[in-house]
Amino acid sequence: MEKDKLYRLVRRYRDGSITDRELKELKTYIHQETSDQLLEDVFAELAEKSPLPWPTTEHVDERYSAIQHRINRQYEVLSTRIRKWRFMRVAAALFILIGITALLFTDTDLFDRSEDRADWEQRQWSAIVPGTNKAKIVLENGQEIDLEQLADNTSIAMDGYTITKNKKGEISYRMLDGKALENGLYNTIVVPRGGEYKLNLPDGSEVWLNAASSLRYPLNFGEAARKVELTGEAYFRVVKKTAGTKKLPFIVQVGEQELEVLGTAFNLNSYAERIKTTLVEGAVRLRFPKGREKELLPNQQSIYSPRSGKIQIEKINPYYTIAWRNGSFAFDNAPLGEVLDCLSRWYDVSFEYTVDKEPVRFTGSISRYENIETLLKLIEMTNSVKFEIKERRIKVI
Repeated sequence: MEKDKLYRLVRRYRDGSITDRELKELKTYIHQETSDQLLEDVFAELAEKSPLPWPTTEHVDERYSAIQHRINRQYEVLSTRIRKWRFMRVAAALFILIGITALLFTDTDLFDRSEDRADWEQRQWSAIVPGTNKAKIVLENGQEIDLEQLADNTSIAMDGYTITKNKKGEISYRMLDGKALENGLYNTIVVPRGGEYKLNLPDGSEVWLNAASSLRYPLNFGEAARKVELTGEAYFRVVKKTAGTKKLPFIVQVGEQELEVLGTAFNLNSYAERIKTTLVEGAVRLRFPKGREKELLPNQQSIYSPRSGKIQIEKINPYYTIAWRNGSFAFDNAPLGEVLDCLSRWYDVSFEYTVDKEPVRFTGSISRYENIETLLKLIEMTNSVKFEIKERRIKVI
């Protein structure tokens, strides 16, 4: 079989678009002992062009021990040839191999179903798309501006200021000359499930908001502390400001936690019943109920539980925390529940559990703009859970 054709079959299998005839052809080829070298090349190329996450292997069914032997043999050749690659890409290539070889030995053919059922399921999956650049701004008087409907390079004149959407879809503010805004006027940007947005605050600070998040901020920061209120998750890049010789701190209120900075970059996540603060650069001071305070250094993360009052600080790799801002999902030994929560917000779907969320853990990264069916098929390859879809509800079984 020619390399281009094999690459196309493997890619179509991974994407879930392979036909029954193509699947049979792929099975037949993989069973051939002479297929190893060409498969190695295809797996490696696909991993480099489109890296995938992989599950922990202890949950792979014991029936596949013989397959694992072949994978190990393939990996010895692969690792020698592409040692210059990052480990994640190599593991991604192996995960593709695990998925295809496991398919050959499962009792139930994933593609053995009626054409009507297959068409129905494909329509269900196709209706679920990744998040997009969408949000609304709620003005002080309650008026709402749908930013998705606002054309790029467009400005809206308000009383004393303008709101501008640039060609990248980002929002910024400009105060009009000779106009003095009174203190205490606020806007709120609301990002729904299935959305994301970047906001340039009136003081020049930048904020990236993740899905299901909101930020309340003043139109006039004045010469006092700059204070905003966050729900959900956001990445901040704060500019330093002074009033004369006085430094103006930037304060983010997240539930019971208050974060104060002078100029820095950090990520705040308050989705679950805890608040995660990850410092990328600079320094921040955290304030909690009962007068408690903590300071963070770069590459440190604070986890605060309002329910228990417990505060935990640890050194981490910020890559996994801020990958969402760079268009990726990234997990480091994350439990199934955490992974599916991220997918739920981003694809605006709900998951109904009939199994324990904890047994399977995942490490790796993948684009946030992949088809959700592709991601869930990867999870199914752990042989721990299956997914059934009905409209925007996905059952975990």
